[in-house]
This record gives sequence, structure tokens and C-alpha cells, in this order.
Amino acid sequence: MVARTIQLIIAPAVMITSCCIFGAGLLGHYSAIGERLRVTVRERVDLMRETEAGTRRRSERVEESGLIVRERLEDVDYQIPKLLRHHLLVRTSLAGILIAMIFYILDMFVIAFSVISNRSGLYSAIVVVFLLGVAFQLIGVLYSVFDTVMSHKIYSYEARHAMALEKSEPNHHWPETQRSER
Repeated sequence: MVARTIQLIIAPAVMITSCCIFGAGLLGHYSAIGERLRVTVRERVDLMRETEAGTRRRSERVEESGLIVRERLEDVDYQIPKLLRHHLLVRTSLAGILIAMIFYILDMFVIAFSVISNRSGLYSAIVVVFLLGVAFQLIGVLYSVFDTVMSHKIYSYEARHAMALEKSEPNHHWPETQRSER
């Protein structure tokens, strides 16, 4: 009886361990995106101050740097909503993983209660609670996949845009492929 109880509790324990490993990676990713978002927002504020200062003093050199500042402002204005969505996807993925852990812990208690009370009718509850944990873990993994696709779009945009800046004049126009992504 004790051996069987331990065997029943091992499955949720293993799933909790997998959630912990996956969640730790997501938490680091979530922090990195949040930090990048803060830096990007701060850069936007600094660029706005620079633009404001540039309108006060007019010279040819200031106007050239103003073009670069406006170009970077466009980039930042494009990136901030994408980063916010990226942050939301990782947060949702992390929430799914954490909720799954709650269900696995709850499942351990249902197992223990069914053994202590000697009620075989609770076996279906054990399976249902375990499957709810699996469902939330799947949600977390799916949102992580969406996040991976989203992050690729953000980074490929940055790379393509940096390459286009090098080849263009200071008054840069968006290539057709990038206009469709906006």
C-alpha cells in the first residue's frame, strides 16, 4: 500500500520538476525582455529630449543628426509594442507553468487523501487533477512557442533594418517587406 502510494505520487513530482526547470528558463527570459523594454523606453525618452533640443537650435549638423534621431525614434516606436507583446507571451507561458505546478501539488494531496481515507472513488479525481496540470503545462509550452516565433520576427526586423540603413541615404524609406510587417 505504501509502495503504491509512493508510485502514484512520483508522476506529479516528476512533472513539478519539469515545470521548475522550464519555469526557471522562462523567468530568466521574462526578466531579460523586461530589461530590454525598460532600456528601449528610456532610449525613446532620451531621443525625444534630443529632438526637442534640436528644434531649439537649428544648424546643418543638428539637422543631419535630427534625421538619424527621427529614424531611430521610428525604430523604437515599432519595437516597443512588439516587446510588450513578447513580454505578455512569456508571462502567459510562465503563468501556465506555475498553474500546472499548483495542480500537480493538489494532485499529490488528492492521492494522499484517497490513500488515507481508503476511497477508490477518488482515483478518477486523481486523474482529472493530473490532466488539468498537464493541460496548463501544455498551455505554457504553446505560449512559449508563440513567443519564439515572435522573438524571431523582432530580431529579424532589427537585423534587416540595420542592413537597410547602411545601404540607404540618411532619409531612409522603409523597404516594401518591412512595411507589410508594420
